[in-house]
Amino acid sequence: MALPVELQNKKAELEDELQSLTEEEKTLKENVKTLEIKVAIQKLEEKIKTKREAVEKLESTKSDLEKELKEPETSEIIEEQKPEDTEQVEEEQKPDMMVTVTPVENHEPAQSQEQTKEEKKKRRFF
Repeated sequence: MALPVELQNKKAELEDELQSLTEEEKTLKENVKTLEIKVAIQKLEEKIKTKREAVEKLESTKSDLEKELKEPETSEIIEEQKPEDTEQVEEEQKPDMMVTVTPVENHEPAQSQEQTKEEKKKRRFF
């Protein structure tokens, strides 16, 4: 009768191991599901961050363009309000420019570009 007791003990050990593995499997499945959700959340957060940056950049560009669109209107209004006498005063206040011409020494008389090209072509053939 010792044989059935050993078999019963072996059967009990195997059932305990099976129960333990089943519980471990269940825990691991739950951990995997949790990690999958966390990864999905992280990917969504990255997409949201990228999308926010794109939206902010577009808003900034839009704002800059709106400012640029308004600036010419403002400068036109200022010019229209400026009296004509002011323009003359501004021209009178501009400093005079002095231009100095220095002669070039040993300069050959200018030849037309066509003559120079023709001479180069002739030299190639001879």
